[in-house]
Amino acid sequence: MTEMPAKAYHYDVKITPERPKKFFRDAFEQFRIIHLKGAAVAFDGRASCFSVDKLETAGNGGDVKVTDRHGRTLNYNVQIKSTASEQIDLNSLRCYMKDKIYDKPMQAMQCLEVVLAAPCHKKTIRAGRSFFKSSEPNQRLDLGEGYECLIGLYQAFVLGDRPFINVDISHKSFPIALSMLEYLENYGLNSRYATKITTTTNLQQSRTYIEQFIKGINIIYEPPASFNSAPRIFKVNGLSPQSADQQKFQLEDKKETTVKEYFRGRNYILKYPNLHCLHVGPPAKQIYVPIELCRIEEGQALNRKDGTNQVSAMIKYAATSTNERKGKIINLLKYIQHNQDPTISRFGIKIVGDFITVHTRTLNPPQVEYKNKFMTSVRNGSWRMDNAKFLELPTKVHKWAVLYFHEPRGLVYNEVADFARKFRSQALTTAVNLEEQAEIQQWKDDRQLDNCFVDLKRDKFDLVIVIIPNRGTTYDTIKQKAELTHGILTQCIKQFTVQRKLNAQLIGNLLLKVNSKLNGINHKLKDDPLTRLVNTMYLGADVTHPSPDQRDIPSVVGVAASHDLYGAAYNMQYRLQRSTAEEIEDMEGIVGEHLRIYHQYHKKYPDHIIYYRDGVSDGQFPKIKSLELRGIYSACAKLKIKPHLCCAIVVKRHHTRFFPQGEPSQYNKFNNVNPGTVVDRTIVHPNEMQFFMVSHQSIQGTAKPTRYNIIENTGNLDIDLLQQLTYNLCHMFPRCTRSVSYPTPAYLAHLVAARGRVYLAGSRLVNSPQVEYQKRLINAGFMKSNPMYFV
Repeated sequence: MTEMPAKAYHYDVKITPERPKKFFRDAFEQFRIIHLKGAAVAFDGRASCFSVDKLETAGNGGDVKVTDRHGRTLNYNVQIKSTASEQIDLNSLRCYMKDKIYDKPMQAMQCLEVVLAAPCHKKTIRAGRSFFKSSEPNQRLDLGEGYECLIGLYQAFVLGDRPFINVDISHKSFPIALSMLEYLENYGLNSRYATKITTTTNLQQSRTYIEQFIKGINIIYEPPASFNSAPRIFKVNGLSPQSADQQKFQLEDKKETTVKEYFRGRNYILKYPNLHCLHVGPPAKQIYVPIELCRIEEGQALNRKDGTNQVSAMIKYAATSTNERKGKIINLLKYIQHNQDPTISRFGIKIVGDFITVHTRTLNPPQVEYKNKFMTSVRNGSWRMDNAKFLELPTKVHKWAVLYFHEPRGLVYNEVADFARKFRSQALTTAVNLEEQAEIQQWKDDRQLDNCFVDLKRDKFDLVIVIIPNRGTTYDTIKQKAELTHGILTQCIKQFTVQRKLNAQLIGNLLLKVNSKLNGINHKLKDDPLTRLVNTMYLGADVTHPSPDQRDIPSVVGVAASHDLYGAAYNMQYRLQRSTAEEIEDMEGIVGEHLRIYHQYHKKYPDHIIYYRDGVSDGQFPKIKSLELRGIYSACAKLKIKPHLCCAIVVKRHHTRFFPQGEPSQYNKFNNVNPGTVVDRTIVHPNEMQFFMVSHQSIQGTAKPTRYNIIENTGNLDIDLLQQLTYNLCHMFPRCTRSVSYPTPAYLAHLVAARGRVYLAGSRLVNSPQVEYQKRLINAGFMKSNPMYFV
């Protein structure tokens, strides 16, 4: 970036008409050539452009024509004018590390990201922050159900000891550009096998499945030659109520006709009049077009959640070794050819052809301790319990029950009894003390399930294992009834698992959860002088948001806090709040409750609060500091205490990856860095307390490091201490005998927020988040007796 000029200019761009927006780039490009005399200008595709040359804006506007690929001409008017802060200081990217500027030079970074995207838009499809290359003929990565996986390049400016461009691979599903007839034959009529369409084919039986796919996608309608008109693009609402030979609509003269007769009257005989039409355009209008004349538009980036089958197939394509991932990145960079772009050259940017080499350190894993000081070592991110017993267990013998669903050809009593025997037998090896015989009951409907819970609660059962049926009562319903209505502890397991996948390892994993739920502690870590922080409360928080098309559903806040000596036992608080709110609104109330519980266990308040906050983007750090940390301080002030507070933002949504030199091996088949690898130089901001850590062994694909930003540290804790403490906490997750990818307090907060989402399932939400929360309060006595029920 040595040739980059000292400043750039920022201009507002106004393009009319405002729709269709997808031709804005083409319109601006015409405007740049004709009215700006070919100046090197980077346009963001919406309302801004950047140039290193000062542009004449007085009267600088003009009309342009854009011709789409179907031959239609669109007229646009483009106007540019200076912004209030016209000049952008590009020098800020050279001196932020020298001048100790703690605020990131956001304007300069935003400008250069628009510049960097210039060549990508010419060759790829943009979706979010990534640019996807269309699939090559005969090289489609088919995800099934009409979708394909495209591979894209993610790119962003990041600030380390100098500015870097962070590049990585993205994977996303796109609808395959097929004719609608091909879609129906290959996917729509039968998701597993190709089915030939004939003149008698009817879509009624497949209607729901087809509409799930086509609703909201764009299709290209190609009128017959006899119409003498250009193809048109429409958004699909769904299928017409009836087939083309029966579906009626009104002509301009108010006469009614069927779609089939309309086309026959214009010299086109439908080949498949028995098929439904596509209902397209404004939903209120009755615009029906025959399926045989439509095809799916290519390169559509849909804002919809992938199905289970798609996700599974996507993982198969995406889970590659570091070497393969690096190769994909290099190939995409060669395809886009950033350095050949005149706009990038004019801004003095040149991208070198290889990755930066960074210095790494590998932290020593802690030793794991079980009952009677039985020690086990962590190797490559995991350890074995062997014949160890859990560290702490309740002394009482637990009454327990197993519930299963009555359905034809479902589970039978003997299968359930056999499961109960195996479960209790293995529980004894870990010292979980269950009564010899489980109470086994059956339920037929949700009302009878309620009755079972009432009876078991009355008879003081400590644990109910509920076998979730393959069809019928759902996990969400079971948890709502057990935890909100009755206050009884449950452990769910799927019927399919009991019948097909039951083995010692699976029961062992269940017992890890069950012991925690029954107030036991599975393990602790051997005392480490480096990370010995006595009287410390570990706090984790996460906020989960609804999908973009569900903005009427509230966001769910999950906060978990430790109440033991080891950072192993936690209690939880959840809240509902506005779906647009990123920061936790009731932090003072939540932390106040956590401090009260901590005091109940220890008869004193903590000297340190170590707060891991998950799910926050870089731009929200100031809000977290001003609102959430202020809430924590307020909760402490009410109790007249002043503990030291350290807040680490846990960032997983980034695209930094580590590619070790060397090749995959038998013990490291994806060639990842070892668990405990830390990077805290070169690629981290020189004026921020920040580090990357890979704390887990990646089971498949390239390991994603977690980034930690320390935004508060009133106890002046050393960076080495914080790194080792964080790594240690990744070994305390109660569900497994592995080190996880981020610290246990934050991981448990994620589970709390997920449980809050379960409480919302199946309900129509009409009140404010606060009112809806009051309707879903967890049974108070249950929360007190089994604080880790949510694990």
